[in-house]
Amino acid sequence: MLELFESILSWSCGLVIVIWISIGTLARSQKIERISHNVMSFLCMVTAIGLVLFHFLGGTFWGSPPLANFLALVLVLMGIVSQIIPINGEEIQGEPNPHHLMKLRREREGEE
Repeated sequence: MLELFESILSWSCGLVIVIWISIGTLARSQKIERISHNVMSFLCMVTAIGLVLFHFLGGTFWGSPPLANFLALVLVLMGIVSQIIPINGEEIQGEPNPHHLMKLRREREGEE
């Protein structure tokens, strides 16, 4: 039973990371960005609670007993930060988009 619980928690942690990584793409629409922030915060909190319960049930997460509580803390922080720092569709990477550069190059070549 604990193995199934560990697998579900692992998948949930992975899904949170995928949403966190994809937030820049999802932020192109403010509505989708807000939904993804809310889903990520919800998953973070539910997974953190699950990790703490898993620890108290005597489970070892990825072979390390204290790792579950540490990941729970990280998930709570990620959930809070995702609600505090929405990017609202702004470019935050600070480097040009390759597609945008190709478009500018085509426009320059068309002018010549």
